[in-house]
Formats: sequence, structure tokens, C-alpha cells
Amino acid sequence: MSIEIKTLKKIQTENIFVDLFTDLFEESFYGFVRQFNKDFLLLEHYNDDGLYNGIVVFRRSDITRIKWDNNEINSTRKLLNKHSDGKKITAIKIDSIQTILKTINKTYKHVTINIQNIDSDICIIGEIKEMDKSTIVVHEFGTKKSLDRGTIMFSVDDITRVDAGGIYENTILTTHNKNNYC
Repeated sequence: MSIEIKTLKKIQTENIFVDLFTDLFEESFYGFVRQFNKDFLLLEHYNDDGLYNGIVVFRRSDITRIKWDNNEINSTRKLLNKHSDGKKITAIKIDSIQTILKTINKTYKHVTINIQNIDSDICIIGEIKEMDKSTIVVHEFGTKKSLDRGTIMFSVDDITRVDAGGIYENTILTTHNKNNYC
């Protein structure tokens, strides 16, 4: 067993709070590793203030570093408002990008898709309408300000990260539902 697999198993089984880095996209994420395989890793995500912020599924090839047990990480862990969507998280299957998208969309009623290799600011929040091995069609939720809904088609291969259940997404869903835009 490689050091990487051995360490990831330890982090997962011992419920170690980590800071996970994707340096290519200049991002880091606090949380707990809940699932991983050779291609993907699912993180129960918490923001810098210790608030539960949904889940994030990464391509393992995009993860450059994982840190734990330093002052900053330990201080943030003390702030956690421990909230776990355990049933939802176990419903997510990370066998392939298509399975990830389908199970997240079914479980959370939305999906947030990041296409960071094209533009690090591209983030599509919505409901999957259709998908095959190469193409996905998503009915987007607009921002809180615009409340616009649109449909977008793009390549599944361009997806770098998938999120759901976060503070921002839940706010958008609530706003759309209150205004009957869903």
C-alpha cells in the first residue's frame, strides 16, 4: 500500500480535520475526507469560520497537498458547528464523473459544476437535465440578484470539481423557491 493511500485511509478513519489544496486553481478547502478512490475524493467541507459548507468532490489529480494538525487548522476546527449530512454523503457514489453528477443531483436536488481549466471563475449551479458520457445539459439557477434561469450544454471532460449543499447554493435555491422560479 502506498504512503498516499495509507495516509488518506488514516485521515478518513480517524476523522482528521484537514486543509486540502488545489494549487493549480489557487484554492484550499477545510474539511473531513469522507470517501476516496483512485480518481476522486469527497470532502465534507467547512468554511474559514467553521460553518458547514456542503460537499466537494475533487479529481485526485488536482489535489496537490493535504495539511493537518497545525495551529491554523486546529483553531478552525475549534470553531466548527459540526453538521454532517451523513445520509446524503453516503448516497454519493464516486465511481465516475457521471455517477458523481447523477447521485449528487438526485440527493441534493442541484449540483455545482466547476470548469476551472477553462476559467477558474466558471461555476454552474443547477439541475441536470440530460447527460451521456461526453456531454451534459444543465438547467442553471441564476444569481440571487438576477434570478435568471437558463440552460447550458458543455463537455463532461471539462469538469474539474463538483460541489453541493453549500451555503451559497442553498441561499440561491431558497431565493428561487420563494419566488417560484424553480
